[in-house]
Amino acid sequence: MVKSKSKNDIVNGSLIAHAKSRSDAVSVKLHKAMATIELELESNDGIYPFNKGRLSMAEVCRRAGIHKITLQGEVHKLTSRVILKEWLETLEEQLVKGSKTVRRKVTCKIDDWKERYTDLARSYNEIYAIEIVSRDAKLEEALLKITQLEEELLMLRVQLSDKAVVLISECRKGTVKTLDQK
Repeated sequence: MVKSKSKNDIVNGSLIAHAKSRSDAVSVKLHKAMATIELELESNDGIYPFNKGRLSMAEVCRRAGIHKITLQGEVHKLTSRVILKEWLETLEEQLVKGSKTVRRKVTCKIDDWKERYTDLARSYNEIYAIEIVSRDAKLEEALLKITQLEEELLMLRVQLSDKAVVLISECRKGTVKTLDQK
């Protein structure tokens, strides 16, 4: 005779499945936080940028968005907590510790960036000075060309008008002069 599942068996199975999915979600959150922290450490030369540079299980849990007590449960005590402890131990070698060491390293980074900024500013000033000379030369050339073209325009007007060119500015004053009268 085949025994059918009782209501309690079905409920227990769904509870177990739900608990497993929660445990998996905690594990995924922890691994994401660990990956993020590794990237931050790499980009900051071994200095953890949060929590005054201290990295602990509680800090990883905070970054993962889970409570630190979660790792003390039966399921996580033998899995996630062990993995996290081992990971923290390997990171201990890479972390820069001690306020003097951190301060020295940060000061070196600041000096490096300050030097880069100064070099960049100097380069821009040199480029600007070169561009000013070039621009002034082009402007002078353009003004000379404009003067030549204005003279040529005036000569062409004289040729077309049979020497009866009336300057507009002088017409407004009430005295009309032709080029012959000048």
